[in-house]
Amino acid sequence: MSKACLLNPPARAVLACWAAVLGLAGFAAPRPAAAASSSVLIGRPAPNFVLKGIDGNNRRLSEYRGRVVLILFYARWAGDSRLEIPALERLDTTYRRAGLVVLAVSVDSNLRRAADFAKAMRVSYPILLDAGTRIGRAYALDRLPMTVLLGRAGIVRYLKSGYERGDQRAFATEIRKLLRE
Repeated sequence: MSKACLLNPPARAVLACWAAVLGLAGFAAPRPAAAASSSVLIGRPAPNFVLKGIDGNNRRLSEYRGRVVLILFYARWAGDSRLEIPALERLDTTYRRAGLVVLAVSVDSNLRRAADFAKAMRVSYPILLDAGTRIGRAYALDRLPMTVLLGRAGIVRYLKSGYERGDQRAFATEIRKLLRE
C-alpha cells in the first residue's frame, strides 16, 4: 500500500487505495491528468472494437457507422452506473427509431458477475463484456461510468466522465443535434 493510502483518510482516498490493491486503480477516483487525456478523443475517430454481448453475439463498433452511437463504459461496482443504465434505456427508447444506437460496455473483470448484473438491469440495448484493459486504455477511461457520443461518421463528438442525475438532458440535447446532421 502506498504512503498516500496511509496519509489520506477521506473515503475517496481509501477507495482509491483499495482499488489500487485490487488492480482497479484507473477507475477508482478521477485524476485530473487522466481526465485531460480522455478529452483528446473529441474530434477523432472512435477506437474500433469487437466485443461479445451478454446475448452471445459479437458486436463490432464499425458496423454502426452511419448511425449516432452512444457508448456507456461502466462497472457494476461503480455506483453511478446503476443510475445511468436505466436513464439510457429511456434515451434508447425515445431516439432508436431516429437512428440512435446505445451500447453499454462492462469493464468488470469478473464476466459472470458482470453478465448477471447486466441481465438484472433489464435493458433493451446491447450490453457488451470487456474483461481486458485494451479498450479501456484506447478510450482513456479515467472515471466510471463514462459516456461517449459518436456522430454518424464514427467521430467522437461528446464525452462525459461520471454521472449525475439530470445528465440525460444534456445527452438528449447532444443526441438531437447529432441526429439532425
